[in-house]
Formats: sequence, structure tokens, C-alpha cells
Amino acid sequence: MSLAYPEIRISHEEEWQELQAVLHSEILSKAPNLLHFLEYVAEQHFAGKADQIKEYNIAVQALHRPEQFDPQSDTIVRVTAHALRKKLEHYYATEGAGHPIQMHLPPGKYVLQFIRKHPEVASGPSSPLAQTEQEGPRQGQGPAARRNWIVWVGSGVMVAALLAMIGTYLANRRQPAHPAKFGSPAISQGTGQDAVMRIRFGKNERPYIDAAGQPWAAEKYCLGGALFAHPDHEIQGTDDPAIFQEGREGKFQCKIPVPPGRYQLQLLFADTAGDKEAARQVDLTINNRRADALDIVDEAGGDDIAIGKLYTGIRPMDDGQIHLDFTSDGSFVNAVEISPAESDGGNVLRMLAGPAVFRDDEGNTWLPERYFQGGRRTFHPDGLPKVANSRLFEWERYGHFRYLIPVVAGKEYKVRLYFSEGWFGVGNGGPGGIGSRVFDVFCNGTTLLKDFDILSAQKNGAAVITFNHVKPTAHGMLEIYFTPVKNYPLINAIEVEPES
Repeated sequence: MSLAYPEIRISHEEEWQELQAVLHSEILSKAPNLLHFLEYVAEQHFAGKADQIKEYNIAVQALHRPEQFDPQSDTIVRVTAHALRKKLEHYYATEGAGHPIQMHLPPGKYVLQFIRKHPEVASGPSSPLAQTEQEGPRQGQGPAARRNWIVWVGSGVMVAALLAMIGTYLANRRQPAHPAKFGSPAISQGTGQDAVMRIRFGKNERPYIDAAGQPWAAEKYCLGGALFAHPDHEIQGTDDPAIFQEGREGKFQCKIPVPPGRYQLQLLFADTAGDKEAARQVDLTINNRRADALDIVDEAGGDDIAIGKLYTGIRPMDDGQIHLDFTSDGSFVNAVEISPAESDGGNVLRMLAGPAVFRDDEGNTWLPERYFQGGRRTFHPDGLPKVANSRLFEWERYGHFRYLIPVVAGKEYKVRLYFSEGWFGVGNGGPGGIGSRVFDVFCNGTTLLKDFDILSAQKNGAAVITFNHVKPTAHGMLEIYFTPVKNYPLINAIEVEPES
């Protein structure tokens, strides 16, 4: 007599691991449209917005079609969905046949479906979806009472081993954003970008994975104040609006445990309350030392705009905790990042001009851009410059735009700007040549580039220009403006490195 066990629900973490297994396989390595399609529908799935997926949104946001996209005359979404569906069917008939969780895109839909493949069908070549539809349940083997407990335990061991194997592949691919299940926040034992505690304030108690694949834990270290949520607000300057749509406000105190060491603290804000300048002031102390009073609307230049404020040289107090005290009625915060940092100027910031992650030849991680206002993005996966780390130039922001990058007031920074002309010139198959795109770049009122022409400056298709001793504003910002002279400016990546 076999012992029955209940059907095990598929967790978000299991779904996430299976998604990563597919993304890190070779089936999409030469099919960028399929990759972008899958990343987009996965992001909506894990954000709980699968019912909001529309053909138009996939075309414009995932497949980079213009805003004038007409689904009646352009079948790109349906064609891509069909191709992805076939790729997944082939994957689960071959390389992924033994996976206990399998991912499918049902015909006629743009919503991902995750199915647990049970042991007695694990060796079959066809997908579990096809078997369920064609064979139906076997007599005496209902879905809630089929397995011997020994087989169940063995299957659990296989799942654990598979998840461990998948985890080793996660470092060097772009990953969509979604909420997922993680443990309580803790500083990891790694270094650089991996050794970061990220805490998201607000009513949502579910942890969150951002566009860079980084976990944000729900906060549990604060007392006082009130939680708020404005989920319908569009937030500028971020690919993760969910982080800025919720928070804690009022007078409250936080005590965040960290290992001994020296840290930088970055507070993240977006005023979603509709306040005007000087209407809402954030007063806070860090380890009982008063920080500058903040007017977030004034700092950001408006409501619903994501900004950060950076504080360095922070050590835990005698109780092993970093103390944050928000002391004014108008105080609020959306999120906090706590990172090991030995430099008084903070850690190096490296970011692409798009929603991607890239690890360069020296092992440095480039994250999706933050703190941008204005402009638009485009993607150039083909015809990249013939230089090392050419994927730094896949994405570009162009138009009228600026960045408000938080740094430490009174310090100096080395700023590197990365450019590649992807439109004008014979080599790009586009019109014009030298002189077709000319623009200026300013930082905190100082001219960095005047009448700059990428085609004239680049070698092997790329130009990297370094500026030394760049000083922030008195409020600790690098305000970098791109101003057109002829046609629109563009940027591919930005690197900000403290000089002390």
C-alpha cells in the first residue's frame, strides 16, 4: 500500500529558478526578440500583472516597435510568440525534459504557465501540458494521491540539486523584475554589488527582485510612523517603480543589524503625495548624527521622480545596528541600500543606459540605469563596436535628458561617459556622417563637452571620455545634462568613481 501525499503548490521561487534555467540555456542565445519577449511576459507574471499583458505593450516595450505600432498590420508579436512556444516545446523535449517544473506559453495567450512534472511522466519526451490534455489522469491515480512517499522524497532531492545547479549560472544575464520569496535581509559575505542589504519599505510584505536581479527584502526593523502605498503612480527615473510606490512616513525609527564594518547608506525617495516644494521636509539622523534636511520634490525637480541620497563612513553602533531616526511629520522613505564601502566617496557606480545587466572582462557589474529624466531608449544588439566589452554599447538613451546621480558633497569624482554612434554614418547604414549629431554635456553648470560629435571622436566604433576632479553640488548630486546642438544627444553607459 502506498502512502498518498497532497499536491505541492509551485512556489514563486521554483518558477523563478525554472525561468533562469531557460534564460541560461542556449535556446535563446541567437534570438534576441524571443529573449526580450520572454523577459517581458515573465516580468508581468511575477509582478502579478499577467492579466494586463497586451499585444501593443509587448511590441513597444519588449520588441522596441515605435509607439505608432499597429497590431493589424504588424504581426511581430504573434510571430514571436509562436516561435517562443516552439522553442520551449523543443527545450522540454530535449535539454529540459527532466526538469520537475516546466514553463509553457499556451496557444493564443501571452501568459506564462508553470507546471509541475510528476515522477511517473518525467522520462517522457512530450510536455506535461500535452500529456494532461491528451491522456487525462490514470485510473486510481488522482493528482492529490499518487506517489509513494519514498519517490516523493527522492523527487525533492532532485529538485534541490537542480536548483543548486541553476544558481551557479545567474551572474551574467539580464533578469526581469518580479516579487519572489527570500529570507530576511542580510549582508552577504561577498564583495562589491553582491554584498548589499536592500530594504523596501511599505505595505507589501513580499520581497521583490528588481530589474538587475537583485533582492529587496520587506522591512521589519522600524517602529512608528505609518505605511503608505500609491500603486497607480508612474515613477520617472527607474525601471522598478514598485520600489518607489510604497514607503513609510511620519516620525519613525529603524535599527538595522549589520556585521562589523564600514558602510555607505543610500536612501531612495520619490514623493508620491502630490506635495509642492517646501511642503514636506524629511529630517533624519543616522546613528544619532543629524543629516541634512531634505525637500524631495525640490531635490528631484517634481513629484513621482526617483532620486537617491548617499551617506558614507557609517559603522554600526555598539548594539551592532545602524540607527535611522526620521524626526519630522513630513518625513518618509521608500527604500534603503546598505553596502560595504571603504572610500569616503562611496562605491563606484556603473550603469548602462538600459534595463540590462552586464559583467565586463574585469569582473565589474554594470547595472540598469537609474536617476534619469527625459529622453528615450533604443536597443542596438547588432553592429556593436569592435572594442572590448562591446555590450556596454547595446543600449542608448537619446533626446533631451539628464541624470541626477547621488554622491557625497565635498568629494571629487572621476566620470566616464561611453558613446557609440548607432544611427548616422555609412557604417551603420544610416544617413549622414561627421557633423550629423552634435551636442553639449554639462555637469553642475560646468561644460564637460562642447559641440561633441561621436563620429569624429570614436575609434573602432566607440568613444570613452574621462573627466577628472568633477565636483558635486552642495546637496551631493552630479547633475549631468545632455543638450542638443544638431540632432539629439545620446549616451550608452556612465561610470562614476570616487577619487578619494
